[in-house]
Amino acid sequence: MLQDSFTHSISQKIVYLVMRHSDNHQTRVLYEALLGARLDIHPHTLTHFMDRFTLMGRPDLSMHVLRKITSSGANVSYETVQFSCMKLLRTRFHEIEWYKVQSQLLTEMLELGLRPGIPMLNAMILNAVEAGDYQTALAMFETARIHGIRRDTITYSILLKGAVQNLDEVLVERIMHMAEEDGALPRNNELVYSLVVTLLQIARLKDTNTLTSANRYKEILRIYSRYCIVVPLQELGIYFSTGKTSDKARTLSDPSPKLLSIMIVSFIRLIGRSDLVQALYARYQTLLEQNHGLVAPTAITDHLANAFLFSLGRHRATFKTCPAILKNMLKPSASTNVKVARPTVRTWSIAARSYFFHGQRAAGEKVIQMMRARGILPNLVTWNTIISGYASLQDASGVVNAMKGMEAAGFESSSSTLKALARMKDRNQLLDALRRVAANDVEKMYQAPHSNDPMQTAIEAPSAEGDGSIQTHAMTGDGQGTKSSGRMAFTQQGMYYPAPSNFVDASTRLDRFRQSLNEHRAAYWRENDADHGFLDHLQGWFETFNFRQQSTRHYTKP
Repeated sequence: MLQDSFTHSISQKIVYLVMRHSDNHQTRVLYEALLGARLDIHPHTLTHFMDRFTLMGRPDLSMHVLRKITSSGANVSYETVQFSCMKLLRTRFHEIEWYKVQSQLLTEMLELGLRPGIPMLNAMILNAVEAGDYQTALAMFETARIHGIRRDTITYSILLKGAVQNLDEVLVERIMHMAEEDGALPRNNELVYSLVVTLLQIARLKDTNTLTSANRYKEILRIYSRYCIVVPLQELGIYFSTGKTSDKARTLSDPSPKLLSIMIVSFIRLIGRSDLVQALYARYQTLLEQNHGLVAPTAITDHLANAFLFSLGRHRATFKTCPAILKNMLKPSASTNVKVARPTVRTWSIAARSYFFHGQRAAGEKVIQMMRARGILPNLVTWNTIISGYASLQDASGVVNAMKGMEAAGFESSSSTLKALARMKDRNQLLDALRRVAANDVEKMYQAPHSNDPMQTAIEAPSAEGDGSIQTHAMTGDGQGTKSSGRMAFTQQGMYYPAPSNFVDASTRLDRFRQSLNEHRAAYWRENDADHGFLDHLQGWFETFNFRQQSTRHYTKP
């Protein structure tokens, strides 16, 4: 029975340490024992119980603790209390009606006299945005202004997330003006960055017929030039007048490396002409070698180099610039003071894609070798890039070997894998290559391991029926052989030995790979106008060589 009054004292540190080393049930018992003994618990300690009950998925107990905190007369504006309430509001206790549950919790909190601070406010607005309730989100935002709660960068970023979900450029403008009224702009470079990223995301998702890419870039320029100096953009040659001048009385700030980088990326994505991007890279590299105060720091990460590599590698006329980009990352100019980022796995993957895309198989393979030589292992994107490259070259053997390499590296197929396989024009050639490799793998996996123990020595012989299946003659302890037709089996007093470890490992990986392909096939159909017949045949290949079902039935644990 939960009690309501506290009269005795106890070390709060001891309570916390005991709770920290208790499981969920013990934590509940501890909490009830403290209340039953009418021991005084500090509000800060109570917030630890509240957080623990939230993690347990027990909002009822969390609210009980919160009621104890408020009834004790504690200041509920404490940061710890606010953050505990934020965690409670952000935890989804119901998959379908989560927003309704969170709204009920918020109502109870307000009835207890809680005045939301910025952590709670952000949690409330984020819940509304994620639920698609934009009107409530804006109403909360306005209520906070009326009650003097200063909105922070996170608050504006949450609303901008809603603008992206709703593809609402008007809302972006409205948020920008609200930030100016709050004094967050122009001094907040991070918020300017969020505004630019939001417009870039909307430009990518929205129907391009409503506004040309050039005009979208002008809109991004207008936002940028309203708060930051345009000198670095002018030196890079990516600035042109938007027709609207900034407030003369406003003090403009220097762009952060992140903001300047996203402006360059915006130009690459929205303008995108290969000759202009190539000229931009030349100017960028010159400024980098000159240690430009604003441009040079953008080379610390690989983002811009990857953007240039991806864009220029798509066009044959500018493809020749790609080796220079890699060279400038591997051996930057001695005059450059900043630490230029070395190529990452993403960089190498983009470079390999470019070579394969232009039919340069040897160069693409060389890129992968260079990556490995530098201790960078291929990731799933790299493997899909290789598979796609060989498929584009109609090299069935290369595709199959890449698929085996991906599977051996522990990666499962994705929808991108199926999309890459669909590039093969001669589907029968691919299926034949798959069958040949599978047949070789079957032969290797059914080879018995060598052993000096006669109990485990298998002698492979052709099947008496001549069906090509493997017959095994295993020697038992009395020297009499036990003959077993069909798949390989080892017997000892009527019991079967487990399959060799290499067989079990390989069949397990193949089962996982096949299952992954099956999961992604439906998604790929939805996203692409795929040849269903070919994909069915491909899936059928994995079912035909279902090693586990065909073979492991011959093995039982001794």
